[in-house]
Amino acid sequence: MAEASKRGNIVEIMSVEEVDGVLVGGASLSADSFFRIIKSVGG
Repeated sequence: MAEASKRGNIVEIMSVEEVDGVLVGGASLSADSFFRIIKSVGG
């Protein structure tokens, strides 16, 4: 699955059994945005 992970789609992507991780991309440039993505998947 080649799609950048965003807060809006991270839960859906991580719920796919074959997915072990994601490429966060530009969201990692903002600490707040990156932190919200991590929290949305239980991190």
